[in-house]
Amino acid sequence: MDQSTITGLIALSKRNDEKAFRKIVEYYQSMVYSLAFRILCNEEDAKDLVQETFIRVWQHLSSFDRNRKFSTWLYKIATNLCLDKLKSSNRNFQNTSMDDTLTNFINSEDIEQTIINSELATIIHNLTNELTPKQKIVFTLRHLEELEVDEIVEISGMSADKIKSNLFLARQTIRKKLEKY
Repeated sequence: MDQSTITGLIALSKRNDEKAFRKIVEYYQSMVYSLAFRILCNEEDAKDLVQETFIRVWQHLSSFDRNRKFSTWLYKIATNLCLDKLKSSNRNFQNTSMDDTLTNFINSEDIEQTIINSELATIIHNLTNELTPKQKIVFTLRHLEELEVDEIVEISGMSADKIKSNLFLARQTIRKKLEKY
């Protein structure tokens, strides 16, 4: 979808056009899910976060500055929600038992995708579980979402130096973990 189409859909959505907003959601939901899944390492949490992100977008669309890039604004909302979730949950990642895993696979509509997501979540979590929430956000945005530092500055509100510092520490932590393997 080109920028002029997105701008048009945003303008219509600001006038409470639900069909236009649905097109925005359909276009961007996989991007938001990917980000949320990579940060939270949990399918259900990522799905919930996608919903919460688009609820917030709908509620605050009138405040969107059309001179900014919509995807950056969307990343900012999703990233802040992920950061809140990471800070509030302080949950420990536990490997599920084989029975739980099999139950999840059997109940899944797409078994192959569930297996891939489960394996990916385990790998990402194992590599990033010792990172602070900010390091995890910055690392995910830079290396998994492949965003540039200036866009991460806008999304996170951190300075470029702070982002680079967090990236350095995150890479150092992950490198040490990889050396163990």
